[in-house]
Amino acid sequence: MSTSSKAQRGSGFELAYGFHASPFGEVILISHHRGLVGLGFVISQDRAAALKDMQGRWPAADFRHAPQVTAPLAQIVFAPPKAVGEEKLSLFMLGSAFETMVWRGLLRIPAGQTTTYSALAADLGRPQAARAIGSAVGRNPLALLVPCHRVLGRNGALTGYHWGLACKQAILHYERGLSQFKD
Repeated sequence: MSTSSKAQRGSGFELAYGFHASPFGEVILISHHRGLVGLGFVISQDRAAALKDMQGRWPAADFRHAPQVTAPLAQIVFAPPKAVGEEKLSLFMLGSAFETMVWRGLLRIPAGQTTTYSALAADLGRPQAARAIGSAVGRNPLALLVPCHRVLGRNGALTGYHWGLACKQAILHYERGLSQFKD
């Protein structure tokens, strides 16, 4: 869902946040009553920086520490693979129309597979907008769930990932391992 520019900044939104363990290290989850708004990785055990990063995305929002609200969401997000699909998770994308179009495009990349920025731009009908699409990919606030980690550079190299290339590589290896057992 795309939102107005006022909502994109979080004006009038109350967002709950909590820190939780994941297979890839500690994460911060951001929740709104309409769904999960943010998932980011805590880098170097710096919770304050992770929270500041999310607050910078929606500077007009009211953030409250409420791990009791986000804990059930963490359980759904990080459930064992066999349990995936048992519980539904609503995502609430707070971004511009262009950003949400790009983020929806990311959702079409299957787990265990990757694409390039230029291929994603072509798939979205915007072959000349690879840089703008790359910027929108980089602003994705829903790490892991909206799989920006599945986008690689033109030559197939790992390129910038907001939470670090080691994290991106770990997620890709994990997904490739899981995809081997699907069939």
